[in-house]
Amino acid sequence: SVRKPRPDFRLVVVPTFDRAEPLRSCLESLARQRYPAERFEVVVVDDGGARPAADVVLGYRDRLRVSVHRQPNAGPAAARNAGARLARGTYLAFLD
Repeated sequence: SVRKPRPDFRLVVVPTFDRAEPLRSCLESLARQRYPAERFEVVVVDDGGARPAADVVLGYRDRLRVSVHRQPNAGPAAARNAGARLARGTYLAFLD
């Protein structure tokens, strides 16, 4: 039997606004999945929350290729678009 190649997910975009616990849960799930962490990057787009998302993201840098981009509050669609502009792979995944 011929194995189909895995999809080329290179970037997972996580828009967030003052949601530290849901963000932590999302990053924890990404870190624990079976898909190899070296095959994708996670970009958290902080949509101008009062508590910077970087506080949560720092705890996952040893388990994920993760970065955070902060922008002035413009809503979830603008945060998704900001993350999409960073895409380099064939597929782009959004996790809200």
